[in-house]
Amino acid sequence: MKIYSININDVSDGELRNQFEQMSDERKESVLRMQNAKKQKLRICADALCRKAISGFCGVNQAEIRFACPPSGKPYAENLPVCFSISHSGDVAVCAVSSHEIGIDIEKIRKVHPRTYEKFCTEDEADYIRSDENGFFRIWTLKEAYFKCIGTGLGADIKSVSFTIDGNKITCSEKGFELSFADAENGYICSICKKTTL
Repeated sequence: MKIYSININDVSDGELRNQFEQMSDERKESVLRMQNAKKQKLRICADALCRKAISGFCGVNQAEIRFACPPSGKPYAENLPVCFSISHSGDVAVCAVSSHEIGIDIEKIRKVHPRTYEKFCTEDEADYIRSDENGFFRIWTLKEAYFKCIGTGLGADIKSVSFTIDGNKITCSEKGFELSFADAENGYICSICKKTTL
């Protein structure tokens, strides 16, 4: 497994134009439909980061990488033995690549309504959130990473899986997953979920 990250403030306008040109027509159209310039830049940078990550992991030229996305399920790189996941928040985009199914989520730490967590947490998770200044984002990113890993996204019952955090040890209510917090820029929380059983 390898993790890549980029801060969009470190990307020049020229680099951004080059990255945009490498995108598929479908992805370009998706970017152009976006109204927010910052979100456009994040999407372009995330796509470029993903290409760089897959290229390095598989030893192929970035121009050879073709993405596909089934109607239900997660995107994949056609004909390449790699699993990947991307996420972006604030000014940062991240990508994780692995030979096993993987999910990654990053969130910029910000103020949230004190009771927001009740919608997606178990009682034990809520207790943890109340006891940790950044507990909300630790639990939230773990949930996002897990559902990205299994390929359903958050449309599934978000309370169907729960996490226990004890220092650096993270336990998932579902077996067969390895979880961790990744190093992230100051002010961000990033979680990774990797499937360990086929």
